Amino acid sequence: MLIGNQYHNTGSSNGSILPSMETIDEAEESTTTSSEELNQLIQQLQQELIGEDKRHFDTVAYFNSRIQEEKDKHSKKKHFLETRLLQAITTVEGSIADGDYWLNNTKIPKKKEQPKKKLTKEEKTLIRSRVKKAYTASKKK
Repeated sequence: MLIGNQYHNTGSSNGSILPSMETIDEAEESTTTSSEELNQLIQQLQQELIGEDKRHFDTVAYFNSRIQEEKDKHSKKKHFLETRLLQAITTVEGSIADGDYWLNNTKIPKKKEQPKKKLTKEEKTLIRSRVKKAYTASKKK
């Protein structure tokens, strides 16, 4: 950018274009113009800097929101897969799966089946009488 022409026509009576022939008023005018041009350049650079900062922060905000979306998506998928894993373990093991199975990496013990206890004659008689009462009550209704 051209700040000022050092060799400009001074308007002197002899038409000389040498800088030493400038009057004091004209010298002040050229420095004033240079200061105005510098102020404009400073303002332009400040605006460009503000624009660049805005672009940068907008870009960072956009990517931070995308990162958060990806974290949420990952968390949901992980929870879904953990649930399916526990269901599969429950199905295979035939028992209630421990919620931390995949963390502990240990086999879940199977429930031991209780041996069936043989009923005594008194217990059988009691059961038969209760069934008979329930049956006759249902018939009366």
